Amino acid sequence: MPTDIPLVLGGHSFISQLGNDPPASEKQQLAIVESCLNGGITWFDTTYQPERPALGNALRALGRRDEATILAWNFFTEFSPGQDVGGPEHYRPGHIDVILEQLSTSYVDGLIVVPLDDPEENQRQQELLVEWQGKGYVRFLGLWVEDRPLVATDREDNPFRFAVRPFNVNTAHAAPDIAAWKRSGWQTLATSPFFRGWELEELIAEASAHGYGDAQTLRPQLADLMLRFSLFESDVDRVIVAMRKVEWVQRNLASVSRGPLTARERRFLGRLKTKRHRWWQRLRDRS
Repeated sequence: MPTDIPLVLGGHSFISQLGNDPPASEKQQLAIVESCLNGGITWFDTTYQPERPALGNALRALGRRDEATILAWNFFTEFSPGQDVGGPEHYRPGHIDVILEQLSTSYVDGLIVVPLDDPEENQRQQELLVEWQGKGYVRFLGLWVEDRPLVATDREDNPFRFAVRPFNVNTAHAAPDIAAWKRSGWQTLATSPFFRGWELEELIAEASAHGYGDAQTLRPQLADLMLRFSLFESDVDRVIVAMRKVEWVQRNLASVSRGPLTARERRFLGRLKTKRHRWWQRLRDRS
């Protein structure tokens, strides 16, 4: 059996929005999930509502639900290709039935909360999640903590123990915050190593413009470096990344096997980031 790989298949693998790769067909989705499981990627994210039945159907068809660790979030908007994906909502009593039915399972491993601006509703939601956890519908609870520092109450006895936030080459300033969550005993999940592919394409264009190679050659090289930058940050436990082709699964597994970035690779990424920053600085100064 393959060893546990610290990658999480992103739920955006199952929808056409929020990425620049072509959407995967149902047949391709099945092959992607199977390739992940066979390669040791056993964690699966489902952020938006249509992502849940897509993953549930794939795992049911493969008969491999018991091998998967599944994450779900508080998004409940139904949408089709080309439509808006909607925003987060507070969890309601009936939502757990919706989630479990869509995922074709009797429990979900992790529920992630995107907090909203209503302290009373957030507290009610937390009590509901604890109730679900006590009934065995949920195994662990996590929080979306983008731009949110660790506070005293997070160190107290509360039900949340997973912190989820973006971390990539252009959000390296978040490393101290991630370290703080980790020191407090939380598991840390990073998202957006390529920022849905858009950040990757910008760095490819930057590198190509400065003579480092053509886009076709640079794409796999930079994708490898960007993924490893996020994955091997010392306080990051796992990285959520969408993969809309079996080919991307295999490439990302190869990146994991290469280990942390070398000093030379870090300098190369740093040069690209610096040049890109200067370009945006000039644009801002003109406005």
